[in-house]
Amino acid sequence: MKKLNVVSRWNKLLVKYFVFASLLYISLDTYSADWQKVEESKGESIYVDVNSIEKLNGFVYYSELIDFKEAIYGALSRISEFKVDCEKKEKANLSITSYTGQMGKFIIINEAKNDGTRFIKSPQSITMRFACDRVM
Repeated sequence: MKKLNVVSRWNKLLVKYFVFASLLYISLDTYSADWQKVEESKGESIYVDVNSIEKLNGFVYYSELIDFKEAIYGALSRISEFKVDCEKKEKANLSITSYTGQMGKFIIINEAKNDGTRFIKSPQSITMRFACDRVM
């Protein structure tokens, strides 16, 4: 009878673990990127995460993903976050993360964070225009 009790407790513990793990997985996946292709040029595909676009304190924030045709210093893709002044057509880089795989997957090989205070004129930036058009 004692063995049955131990097995029964063990089974209950396993069920609790799987329920907890399932709930954790679902909650971690609630925010997922929605990459929309905005340009394809010279073998590079450029995307904007439409879920990341938001307007806050007069600036527009968004994430951009570039898939490279060939690896650049080992990276096949790069995700950058930007802070944009749509009226002045300027953007400041907040972060850059390079990955060994396409679409921001696999191993991170380089990361950089910036404070978002150094704005650069970018009137030709397709991703910036896309993000600004979405919130205006």
